[in-house]
Amino acid sequence: MRKEIFSPVLILFVSVFAAAASYAKSYEKILTEESSVQTALSINHDILIKSQNIEHAKQRIRESRSLYFPKVDLNLNVSRFENAEPMIIMGEISPSPVYIPGLNKDYYFSTRLSVWQSIYSGGRIRTTNKLAEMNIRKIKNEENLAKIRVINKVKTVFGSCLYYREMIKHYKYVLSDGKPPRSEAEKINRKIEMAQFNFDKEMLNLLSAIGLELNTIAGISGELTPHIRNLNLDQCLLLAYQFKPEIQMTQYQESIDGLVVNLLSQERIPTVSFGAAQEWLGDKIIGDGSNWYVSLNANIPIFDGGAAIARSRQGKINVREAALKRSKTEEAVRLEVNKAFLEYNFWKRQAVLSGILEKDGNYNESDLEIINSLNKSYYALELAVGVQLDSY
Repeated sequence: MRKEIFSPVLILFVSVFAAAASYAKSYEKILTEESSVQTALSINHDILIKSQNIEHAKQRIRESRSLYFPKVDLNLNVSRFENAEPMIIMGEISPSPVYIPGLNKDYYFSTRLSVWQSIYSGGRIRTTNKLAEMNIRKIKNEENLAKIRVINKVKTVFGSCLYYREMIKHYKYVLSDGKPPRSEAEKINRKIEMAQFNFDKEMLNLLSAIGLELNTIAGISGELTPHIRNLNLDQCLLLAYQFKPEIQMTQYQESIDGLVVNLLSQERIPTVSFGAAQEWLGDKIIGDGSNWYVSLNANIPIFDGGAAIARSRQGKINVREAALKRSKTEEAVRLEVNKAFLEYNFWKRQAVLSGILEKDGNYNESDLEIINSLNKSYYALELAVGVQLDSY
């Protein structure tokens, strides 16, 4: 009978301590490569800044589109005056010059409603809108560049965490299975300590890359697998020319500089606008008497001292400079892709020669080092190409 009473109590006691021990070892977050990437994309500061730049560019597009619409102004004015001599009110006080006779002490009221519409601007409005649209494309491309760099950094650091975790497991397995001599065991323990130090350091880098607090208690989940794909250099170069943000950015900048040249050259083209206004003057804001007019205005630039020609030439110089920068960027990208592809091919051959694909997860220390170098070179190739190679 005592055993029947004691057993449930003992079971409960052990369960409480086991739960406490389990809680002490628990993590606030268990990170996978996919969840780490998604979290980084949603809270990374660089990406959030680029998102704000896109919103700013959208407002610039709305501002440029407003040039197609007429401008409507309503002006209300009240003035108190006292004059010993006749005077004329001009400037901001009144929309139009007003003659005031002498020896008057009174108030002056005016109301003016005007509408102006641009009829012909020599292509200025159309070019300004194209410039705003090209600007938002460039900023979106900058956002893509920030996303690619964040994703690549997270994947690289996450792979390093997996590598050091597997190294710790391997050393502990060797220590417990082979029962090495004391001197050898001390060496393995030092390797475990070093691997644990590197793991903790890479976990801090991972939390920083994701955008989480550095004091977050996090663990990782996933398998360290070699990234082996059949790729050729021409395919990688083609993908780089299609998707590499740096190349696209230089192309957009060249187009923007070309539109600026067009906009500057259009300053010498005549502009035509149409307007209408109605004005009420007198003791009341809107009185019985009213004045109105309809106006067709043409502005023909004749001479500005050569400033427009100089600005146009400056724009053409910028276009040539942008073309040279694009060529320089393309050469740099080709070099980066060639070097990354060369390194990836080297480590892929090492992985094949070591028979890593046939070991199915039973890796030794040398295998783990080859896999780590192989995966790092794979991520470097993805960054050089500007696209995730798993999608192609």
